[in-house]
Amino acid sequence: MDSVDSQIELKVPEQAGRRRLFWRASATALFLPAMVVAAGYAVLWLFLNQTGRGGGHLARVSMLVLVIGVPILLVHAGLRLSTTRLTLRGAHLEAHPGFPARDPLIVAYTSVTGLSVRRGLSGWLTGAGSLIVERGTQPRVIVSGLARAETALLEVAARCPVLNETDTAG
Repeated sequence: MDSVDSQIELKVPEQAGRRRLFWRASATALFLPAMVVAAGYAVLWLFLNQTGRGGGHLARVSMLVLVIGVPILLVHAGLRLSTTRLTLRGAHLEAHPGFPARDPLIVAYTSVTGLSVRRGLSGWLTGAGSLIVERGTQPRVIVSGLARAETALLEVAARCPVLNETDTAG
């Protein structure tokens, strides 16, 4: 078996510097939306209580969101945090887009035709991003909420032969 076919990570000597071979999701980026929702509904509920409308329907709805909705958002963020990852192997990458996806997607470096990073509002605030892997005619692979997504993009791009081709016919 050649080292290219191996699923074992390449060992890099310490003096040459360690290269990162896996990335996880950013906890801040995943939990930030739940915290914003919690803060917004808590402020609304406190305002309604202070103005004497704490027994109204809107106060009940905001309390329901605080008691039921926010814990569900926090559990979902925790599941995404524990399952989202990108792992670079010898001849392929394993991208697990996170909960609710069950299995990781295996993408050969030779099939990658394009890479990009996109950010939403929480990504701009936390530095996280979504790595988008283009695969020609196959569907794109999107790994959302990665911490240091640009570093992951550079490492994946360095391993993809199609993205490293240089035009020598010049």
